[in-house]
Amino acid sequence: MQDNHTWAVVLAAGEGKRLAALTMDEEGRHVPKQFCSLHGGPSLFGLALTRARAVVPDDRVCAVVAKGHERWWRENPHDIRPDNLIVQPRNRGTGNGVLLALAYILKRDPQARLIFLPADHHVLDEETLIQAMSSMLAGMPARAREIFLLGIEPDEADPELGYIIPQKATRQDAQGVRHFVEKPSRAVAGKLIQEDALWNSGIFAAAGDLLLDLFKMRFPNHAHSIDNTTARIADPANPPWTLGHLYQQIPDVDFSHHILQLQVADLRVVPVPQCGWSDLGTPYRVSERLNLISGNRFSANDSFDDAIFLDLADTATRANERERVTRAAM
Repeated sequence: MQDNHTWAVVLAAGEGKRLAALTMDEEGRHVPKQFCSLHGGPSLFGLALTRARAVVPDDRVCAVVAKGHERWWRENPHDIRPDNLIVQPRNRGTGNGVLLALAYILKRDPQARLIFLPADHHVLDEETLIQAMSSMLAGMPARAREIFLLGIEPDEADPELGYIIPQKATRQDAQGVRHFVEKPSRAVAGKLIQEDALWNSGIFAAAGDLLLDLFKMRFPNHAHSIDNTTARIADPANPPWTLGHLYQQIPDVDFSHHILQLQVADLRVVPVPQCGWSDLGTPYRVSERLNLISGNRFSANDSFDDAIFLDLADTATRANERERVTRAAM
């Protein structure tokens, strides 16, 4: 059981551009990956919310979404409390999503500590990942001044992922971080795994005031601007023109690249045993996962609150058919 100052934030404002060719609906509209499902199940966004609710009470589960995606997060029932829905005028990178959530949550709870979860990943063994998140939060000191990361034990040398190299060759408890390597070659990834490198899951936790201080140190101008602007906004689900105007001016910020990798001395990584985690970041990864779970297709009798999500199994089939027709015509 977590204390009453622990919050979970699902980051769901990404565009999913790497899968744009795959995530087209029948009308030719690109659907962001997080609002798609695998074989007719709940959306990836819905799965991330379920993970969040497993470690904190529902009234402290928030989500950061993009205004331009409103047709998907508004129409489909994800059961997010209205005051916990944080809408960005546009996607400006994971860093600005984290910063906007911090500004709103710290206004409600100055003692908040937060765990952030990407909205577009798939996990075969949810219980193992949830247990790791719970253990990470339980092991964080009350006044921790470090950022805690979840690192997944790799099951292959994947060149499309980020790697965290821990300080010690051990798979127990939280430990320091030596450095990050982003999308190495397959050969380099293999060598990193031999050094006990872990996949960067994108899941991390820290005290809210620590994170806000880091943003103000690295991006002082727009961190103060967002903090001051949100202080005057009563409803985070309806961003006013002032926030929209600010989002036109601020730069994109990648949280891992612009914040974490510059604060290595303040990081702790918690290893997670292999749990069938995938970021579904490429069409190959999607195809691989669909083949893996094809025998576990959801039944038509399963209930998902009557929500209909774009099924990646169907879009993959249509994409393969288009490719076959194109090749035949050449």
